[in-house]
Amino acid sequence: MPRDLFGRTRKNEAPLTTSAESQTSLHNEFTIHRGDEGLGYDTSRNAKDTKALPNLHPYVQTLSLSDLESCVALENATFPEPERCSKEKFTYRLTTCPELSLGLFSTTVAEGPAASLPTYSFARPPDSTAPMKKSTLVAQVIATKCVSVTVTDEAMEYPPDWRSQTSLSEWQGHQEQGRTIAIHSLAALPEFKGYGLGKIVMKSYMQRMESSGIADRIALLAHDRLVKYYEALGFRNTGKSETKFGGGNWYDMLWDITEQTGS
Repeated sequence: MPRDLFGRTRKNEAPLTTSAESQTSLHNEFTIHRGDEGLGYDTSRNAKDTKALPNLHPYVQTLSLSDLESCVALENATFPEPERCSKEKFTYRLTTCPELSLGLFSTTVAEGPAASLPTYSFARPPDSTAPMKKSTLVAQVIATKCVSVTVTDEAMEYPPDWRSQTSLSEWQGHQEQGRTIAIHSLAALPEFKGYGLGKIVMKSYMQRMESSGIADRIALLAHDRLVKYYEALGFRNTGKSETKFGGGNWYDMLWDITEQTGS
């Protein structure tokens, strides 16, 4: 099992759990710095305003095709239409390489704080012993692998005939032999803006990928207003991207895994 934040908590980082069964007491100790950006991470060094998650019990879990509708609902609630991942792309990514996607869930009951969320109606019981509870998706990281160092338009696409596997592209979509993890979506429900859910799921994801040994780097695209957000997470801005997805005007961001591992 790859190492996670919940497995070895670093200084000043909140603990997470790996399953619905073990996360019932988290909300009392789960305090995150409130930020002004949409993903909720405060990049200032002297942040004084902190907020506890509103009765959420967060835990991370690898996403699968059974989470498809929740992923689509979260994506649609977070991004403008030109930048959204389509349902077919989600289906492709969660079928082809689900191990590269991670969700942040919270277990709740019908009268709980997550019951009104866009993803709640697609939530499923965490196990058969608790049918009244539901594991609700509140944040996610969706990714594939590519052969390029940065995220390209080809990496953002998927082979049109992927279901039949008769004409898989050498460049389009997931490339298993690639050493770059291309993140296509880091999304957190707008209802919890300012609680740092994006940071939590991303830091856990970065540790998973670092420990897995399956790639040399993590790459993503960011608009100018979020460059500092990703720099605070450890990413390096390598300049304007040539990618035209969603209208373009992106910056290439890289996190070098080999620098963390010394390999």
